[in-house]
Amino acid sequence: MADERVSELIGRDGPETANEVADRIWMAEGTANAYKVATSEGSVMIDAGLAGDARRFHRQLSAAPGNPVRYIVLTHAHEDHIGGHRRWSREGAQVVAHRLCLQRDEQYRQLTQFRVDRAKILWGAAMNLRTDSGRVEPTPPIEADIVVDRSHTLEVGDLTFEVMHTPGAEGPDGLTVWVPELRAAFVGDLWGPIIDAFPNLFTLRGEPYRDAQQYMESLREVRDLEPEIALAGHFEPVVGKEEVKEVLTRMHDGVEWVWDRVIDGMNEGKDPFTLMKEIRLPDDSPLNETYGRVDWGVRAIWEGLAGWFTYQSTADLYATSPEAVYPDVVDLAGADALVARAEQRLAAGEVLEALHLADMVLAADAVHVGALSAKLAALQSMAEQFGLRNFQEAGWYRSEIARVEQELEAAQA
Repeated sequence: MADERVSELIGRDGPETANEVADRIWMAEGTANAYKVATSEGSVMIDAGLAGDARRFHRQLSAAPGNPVRYIVLTHAHEDHIGGHRRWSREGAQVVAHRLCLQRDEQYRQLTQFRVDRAKILWGAAMNLRTDSGRVEPTPPIEADIVVDRSHTLEVGDLTFEVMHTPGAEGPDGLTVWVPELRAAFVGDLWGPIIDAFPNLFTLRGEPYRDAQQYMESLREVRDLEPEIALAGHFEPVVGKEEVKEVLTRMHDGVEWVWDRVIDGMNEGKDPFTLMKEIRLPDDSPLNETYGRVDWGVRAIWEGLAGWFTYQSTADLYATSPEAVYPDVVDLAGADALVARAEQRLAAGEVLEALHLADMVLAADAVHVGALSAKLAALQSMAEQFGLRNFQEAGWYRSEIARVEQELEAAQA
């Protein structure tokens, strides 16, 4: 897909030197960007990149004007933004982070194994992650010298750094750094990692839902500053007051469109699955679904407002899942009959229904060749339809197809 840029972020190598992207602003590029803003009395850094980029970033930005680094602001707790901050703090830079960044970092540390295991499934091959089951130890916690709640102002030399809480596309702990003298806004991942991609209100890797209302409010707040340059956590800056305003407005209006229709649908008594099928961006919307998906965002908004019980089935309130009775259905209908129906569904283009039927048989017989074949065909068809348009789905389909291929090969041996 021509406008798909997210995959570029995995293992991304930047240039050998930091780049002066605006007057007194230096950027080191990698999977995520790190910035250094020079003042008459030292500098302020925004973000620190992945741990794997830390040494290179430190070398590049140390060579840029503005030493010593007085502060380093972490825009949020994701690993690609905080990985190298300890190199600077050991040299005397004070670490600035939102209170929720510290809380989120602790949650990540508690779920280290869970998160690494999921990363292996989604992006293991692309990220060259080890696929063994060895125990992974958490990284040391963030130690912040200045903890931000709503806002905090740093006066460094001849520049002012207004640190603002702007939760949104990548979580509740987001910070934006506004430098009014330079008309520059360092927005972190405020709009997500790429412009014009619908945000990840839900993540396949597993994180709390992102709050769409907070996201829209943050976009409006930054837009009202009228920045002349917006420096994001990934890729190149957006330059020009009107250009920045247009980006922020496009992202805001796309999410607002979806939000309004979810609210209307909920008041009409519609469940999240119905709304996932119904709600789409307008045909002329500039947003794409290479990062977040609209239907996943619909469900995240619905469940974020109302929880997971849809008032449809009493069984949903309890621990026994529908899969528990799949073997009973197979016993009554016969595995071969269900596989034949799955094949009919596939022929009719009803791939999700075919996948459900195949899973039903596999719950009773995990090595049923016909069911594995039907499941593989369904996954391959879905990957062709959906998996090339969305970064998260692509990783899932790669992993699932490879797994089912292996299981089918073993079953046929």
